[in-house]
Amino acid sequence: MTAPALEKEMDHVYLDAVGRHFEIVKPYWERTTPTIIVKTRGEGYREYLMKPAFKALADDLHGTPYLARIRWIINNYHISILNRPPAGEEDFVRNKLLFGATMLTVLFDGYLRSNNPILTQELMPGVPAILNAIIFTFAIILIFGVHEYGHKYIAERRGINASQPYFIPAPPGMGGTLGAVIAQREPPVNRDALFDLGLAGPLAGFVVTILVGILGVSLSFIVTNTQATMWMIEYSNIRFQITPQPIILEMIINWIKPTLENEVLILHPVAFAAWVGCIVTSINLIPSWQLDGGHIIRAFVGRETHKIISVAGVLLLVISGYMFMGVLVAFFLMRPGGESVEPLDDLSGLSVSRRLGMILYVILILLSLVSLIPM
Repeated sequence: MTAPALEKEMDHVYLDAVGRHFEIVKPYWERTTPTIIVKTRGEGYREYLMKPAFKALADDLHGTPYLARIRWIINNYHISILNRPPAGEEDFVRNKLLFGATMLTVLFDGYLRSNNPILTQELMPGVPAILNAIIFTFAIILIFGVHEYGHKYIAERRGINASQPYFIPAPPGMGGTLGAVIAQREPPVNRDALFDLGLAGPLAGFVVTILVGILGVSLSFIVTNTQATMWMIEYSNIRFQITPQPIILEMIINWIKPTLENEVLILHPVAFAAWVGCIVTSINLIPSWQLDGGHIIRAFVGRETHKIISVAGVLLLVISGYMFMGVLVAFFLMRPGGESVEPLDDLSGLSVSRRLGMILYVILILLSLVSLIPM
């Protein structure tokens, strides 16, 4: 079939859009997928011209039933036209049920942490345990919610169809929740969008974690080692536990509640919420699988190198004390489709601003990392 005949057979919605941004060389069918060999317009470095042209094409196709994917095959750009996944209508029933269940499990976890005699009888007499539990619940939900809505905001800004957050309840002892997720229904346009999508959630959640940390440390108590020892004897069923602190919480503690050698800081439940927030941030930034850090590193180094770095990310989880999470990520990595999201344009590299943003990525990991195994 000749090229003009093929063009008649193809939908002019996407043919016209492609023709506005590229020079069409030859349309053809790759099995059942309409595909077009194109050239970039203008003089200059080919990839430099292609990236904004493809982004403009993706913007033109937004709101149509089509997605475009670009590949480099035998010295030519090939643009494949894919069917856009249907948006569907969300009734939010599942979201609401999971959110309600998570609120209850977090509240229960917070109540167990708040209803101990050292808090209710010694440090905060007259303050109901349920009040501290409610504040704890608000802090946890705020950290996780802002994290996910950071992803949601960037998804909408980049034209990516994404769901509302699904909160995940968990048994007491783990903060009452395993976090939240959003379902991404279509790929990002390019590596810049993938980078932004990966970094937005942890960055937004980390900012809230700092604010919660400031509040939690302000509500915490400094007591002498002697007093703490007396309470351990008096309340023998209560265990004092030294928790490893991330750098950011150590900085907040040294700023707001510095302790002397003969003193100890007893953290308020809200400070524990900030500690959980740091764990969530650092685990999500691990450069493996479809974690946020996996998206960031995938955007930075590409598909093949990301596979190697993903293994290093699993090892980092294990040596940091997160054995279960490390095994879980390794399991999903070995399954088909266990890689990070592939952008529609995987040919063009990251912009200079995003490459500089890798510095922020490293800083976030260093400040939030909580190692459960003493280094």
